[in-house]
Amino acid sequence: MSNVKTFLDEPNRGIAAYHGDTFPLKQTDFPLNAPADVPAALSAFLRGVERRGVVLAELQCGRRETGEIALAASLRAFRQYASEQPMAQWPRGFWSLLAAAPPLRQAHPEARWPQDLDWLADLSDVDRMALLLRLAAGLDEDDAAAAMDVDQAGYRAALTRACPRDAEGQPDPQGWRDLAEAIQQHLRALSPERLAHLSRLRETLVLGADRRAVVQEPEAEASPQPAAVAAAAAAAAAPKAAPSRAPAKPRRPGKPFPWTLAAIALVVLCALAALGAWWWHGQQARLSAPATQAGGLAGEQGLVDDAQVQVEALSRDDDAGKRFDAAQGVLTHPDFDLLMDPQGQALSQRAGLLAWYAAAPQDRQREAAQAMTTPQEAMDAAQ
Repeated sequence: MSNVKTFLDEPNRGIAAYHGDTFPLKQTDFPLNAPADVPAALSAFLRGVERRGVVLAELQCGRRETGEIALAASLRAFRQYASEQPMAQWPRGFWSLLAAAPPLRQAHPEARWPQDLDWLADLSDVDRMALLLRLAAGLDEDDAAAAMDVDQAGYRAALTRACPRDAEGQPDPQGWRDLAEAIQQHLRALSPERLAHLSRLRETLVLGADRRAVVQEPEAEASPQPAAVAAAAAAAAAPKAAPSRAPAKPRRPGKPFPWTLAAIALVVLCALAALGAWWWHGQQARLSAPATQAGGLAGEQGLVDDAQVQVEALSRDDDAGKRFDAAQGVLTHPDFDLLMDPQGQALSQRAGLLAWYAAAPQDRQREAAQAMTTPQEAMDAAQ
């Protein structure tokens, strides 16, 4: 069991775990969440679990349409649950409702699994749910056991039975990692049409929760007391005084538009624009004037005849020999690898000939071999 648990945790190290009490929870007599906060929080929560939920449902029953039906039913039941339970309990509540959905209690008669997930077809319904709660939903042992309504020992036993096995019947860590990667790839490969369907389902659910949060039940009106009824009747029978009408305040005349300031600002802007145009024109004329005279006339640039060039003779003292000896020079040589391989160097120098030799027909190869053979080599070969 310890060996199984070691590699069961590996694919889920980066998945956030949920925490809370065991589901189902005790129902309270009053909502624990503010009605105005439920729709926004519900939308954010469902956006985070809807992908994993639809993949878990599909892989549990082996049929896409049946899995979507189970997810939709669980979402409708979760809307009522979310309005009555604290948000910290939402993760366990959602996965518990989905795991208990009737379409997911057994595989569909027409169940089909992808080729890289065919291991799921050989598992029992309980063992398959235990494995998918770990790899598809990303739950830890406590939350997965609570979602299946079993203790940790029972969940570990189901997860152990669901582990891939090698040829000797032992848990296969590589098979487990391949199975986890295949499920994650299935999560990432959801089509845009399915994602749009999940978004519409979520928005419909959130709008239903929003309407329930806005509509408040009318409070029962308190029965009027006799004294209050008498006072109201006396007030109605008393003559009403004419309401005093306050004198209307004189309307303040509208403030005139400051035409003078606008005219002054316009004049200043025109002056600045003219000054900028004059400066720009002068700069362009000065830069484009031909530079033909050394002195430089008006609007012209002069040339400098005698340019100051500084010349400094290099020192004849060669300090390279003091800093680097012959061995250091060889070690730092750019072709150090080639220098350390004389045979390779000789072969590289004959690369052109060898390439021609390899591409030539066999008769030419024999002629070239005879031409390259020295008389001494021919005598040695004859002996």
